Amino acid sequence: MKGNFSAIALLLVVIWPMILVVATLLRPSQATAMRFAPWAALPALVLAILAPPKVTLNLPWMLLGTELNLVADIDRLFLFLTALLWWTAGMFAGRYLPDKPRKALFFSYFLGSMAGNLGLVVAHDVISFYAFFALMSFSAYGLVLHERSTMAVHAGRVYIALVVLGEVALFAAIALAIGAVGDTSFDAVRSGLVGSEFRDLIILLLLIGFGIKVGVIGLHGWLPLAHPVAPTPASAVLSGVMIKAGLLGWLRILPLGEVALMGWGKTFIILGLAASFYGAAIGLVQRDLKTLLAYSSVSQMGIPTAAIGLALMVPGALPAISGFIALFVINHGLSKAALFLGVGLLKTGHSVHRHWIRMAMWLPALSLAGAPFTGGMASKVLFKEQAVHAPDSWAIVLKTSLPLSALATALLMARFMYMITRPTRPGTSHDAPIGIIWPWAFLVATLVLSFWWASEDIPTLWTASAIADSFWPVSLAAILALVAIFSMQHKEKWMLSARTTGMFSPRVPPGDIFVPISHGVASFLRFGRYVAGERLPKSYRTLQGSLTRLVAIANWRHRARRIEESLNQWPVALLSLLLLGIVIVWAGLSS
Repeated sequence: MKGNFSAIALLLVVIWPMILVVATLLRPSQATAMRFAPWAALPALVLAILAPPKVTLNLPWMLLGTELNLVADIDRLFLFLTALLWWTAGMFAGRYLPDKPRKALFFSYFLGSMAGNLGLVVAHDVISFYAFFALMSFSAYGLVLHERSTMAVHAGRVYIALVVLGEVALFAAIALAIGAVGDTSFDAVRSGLVGSEFRDLIILLLLIGFGIKVGVIGLHGWLPLAHPVAPTPASAVLSGVMIKAGLLGWLRILPLGEVALMGWGKTFIILGLAASFYGAAIGLVQRDLKTLLAYSSVSQMGIPTAAIGLALMVPGALPAISGFIALFVINHGLSKAALFLGVGLLKTGHSVHRHWIRMAMWLPALSLAGAPFTGGMASKVLFKEQAVHAPDSWAIVLKTSLPLSALATALLMARFMYMITRPTRPGTSHDAPIGIIWPWAFLVATLVLSFWWASEDIPTLWTASAIADSFWPVSLAAILALVAIFSMQHKEKWMLSARTTGMFSPRVPPGDIFVPISHGVASFLRFGRYVAGERLPKSYRTLQGSLTRLVAIANWRHRARRIEESLNQWPVALLSLLLLGIVIVWAGLSS
């Protein structure tokens, strides 16, 4: 691929989806635009595969000077995964969604999110990255709100509130970072951030802004609320690639490899490990497949969050950490998209194929759990090799937590696979063309090949210790799952009451800690509406009446004062005395 053609393809990565967005909003071109929509990611996919090692496009007239490029290997991997998942999800959506008026609106938001997601991967300056990140985030609001149900509206409100919070935090961080160095390139911002007086504040804002997208614990509430209500293709890209945008933002802007930041490294590791176990624990008690997968994403994204913390602690580990993150992104993105699309396939009317779909879904489930000879195993082995470089006792913490998090993920996937074996409830399936199976099957096949691609650069994958370390969490999870299933099926024999079994399967609503927070916010808003709509007008009317009476009293006193002043005058006083004398004399004569 020649340089000029590559530069044009780099521009088409962003421009082509935006052209189709406009076409989907115009009634004469809607049908044609929806046919082309799944192929909007094709220029990016071709560029990721066939582009020369370095492709750069400068647009000095755009924003404060935009630079698009495809230089680093990790950028190429991000672009390949992003384009591949948007393409397969678009192909799936074109056949999965019913032909209703909202389908064109869905594709307009879908294409807007795609343009932002692809654009931020190829952006090479912080202003362009922020603009594309905002485009992706705000466009995804339409995907969450697509069904217009009560749950969708609630999820949309939570999502857009967190998006606004994240965008404000990112804007403040970027403004402070650029102000410190006077340059918008990633390299300059990273270098300048080391000596900036606002370094800690900027890192905190970046943790919040990108952490909302990643699903950092405490900022994760939108994920389990958005996934159950969003259409299946939207869930596939939300969890498969869009949450990775925050991870890419940390890699590009944080001062990784520049200086050791022990405090922030510990913060990222603690938040990552907490999310890993918390997400798995809450996911285990969920009863909706897509909600369970959302909590799985919260849990899984905790591992690269901890890896970022390790890179902040040990600057020299950045190259290996970047390799781990690239491998993790590929494995998690393909696996999670395959699972979400598989859930959508199971809801279609093709009962003949459901058995084979369930069988094939074991592959992405096992890969997420890190089973032997999967991409999940490769990424965990690579991270474990770097964990030994952590200072103090953090190496022990990481080496102990990684297999335990693999066990938690394996238990979560065991519950997921058990749940998909249950028969579909009446009225929950609809007929869909057989062609929607092929995009999903392509994802599963690509996932299988990813392990063999990774094994070329990680020779330790074939050692007995690596295989044993990846085998025992999955095996133990399988044993525990079988024991749980056997106990539930024979609860009468074991004399387990419904109350007793309920103790081991508590109900946690999707959104967990965000549920009381949202209730508190709603109560506060209701109180505000009551005060503004009822209490304040009533108090105003009462105050107005009191002021009116005070004014009347004040006028009476003014009139009394005037009378007194009149009585103090000599003619009036003499006349009054004369009249009083006449009255007294008359009263005496009358008696």
